[in-house]
Amino acid sequence: MTLAPVEPLVLRELRVAFGDVRAVDGVDLVVRAGSVTGLVGPNGCGKTTTLRAVLGLVRPAAGTVAVAGIPGGLAARAHVAWVPDEPGGLDELTVDEFVDLVGALWRADAGYAARAALLLDAFGLATRRRSMLASLSHGQRRLVTIAAAVALRRALLIVDEATAALDPEAVITLREVVRTVAARGGGVLLATQDLAFAERVCDRVTLLTRGRVAAEGTPQELRAQFGAASLEDVFVAAAGVAERQQEVRSALEAL
Repeated sequence: MTLAPVEPLVLRELRVAFGDVRAVDGVDLVVRAGSVTGLVGPNGCGKTTTLRAVLGLVRPAAGTVAVAGIPGGLAARAHVAWVPDEPGGLDELTVDEFVDLVGALWRADAGYAARAALLLDAFGLATRRRSMLASLSHGQRRLVTIAAAVALRRALLIVDEATAALDPEAVITLREVVRTVAARGGGVLLATQDLAFAERVCDRVTLLTRGRVAAEGTPQELRAQFGAASLEDVFVAAAGVAERQQEVRSALEAL
């Protein structure tokens, strides 16, 4: 008898509320081993709150979270590598010191340092390893954080606002890194507003609006479902923003 593989992430009917506001309202989402899943949507749609629930940083009002088959919490978090949307603090550390700190805190294996060095080189940061984080640009700091997280080789890699502050070369490299993580059996969850990036790198996409799932499927399935030429057109249709788009166009005619 062959056992079904344990999925890196399974969310069922996830709900997160802040007072009377339902930030996440009944979200189902599965990240499969060897795949990249995109969580896309506008600001305030619930993407980051969903990620924080996965990490155990906010308490769900209802529903379940399972990471590598483990119910959400501290034990589950040990199987997650996380890249936040805004890397902050630790300005006085050098790049190497930051990487070493991440490895120590997350009890990385013996190959962690070599993998991190390879990733820093891939991101064009090999010559900045003795530089303090404070001296790096916002985009470079994000790349350092991404390199450290990917090098951990956890069951689930989460990247919030995946392409934020990255230049085109870094975005291309990130795409290759993410696909390599998936090819080696890891699960990847990307929260992003970059629809073009999501369309190119993601095996499946979950579109959130107002804390709810508006559409879910492969990019090809979503384009077919909405008769759309691109994921951007899917978003316009599924999120119900076509009317607002027309209002903007009408307003701009007066310029």
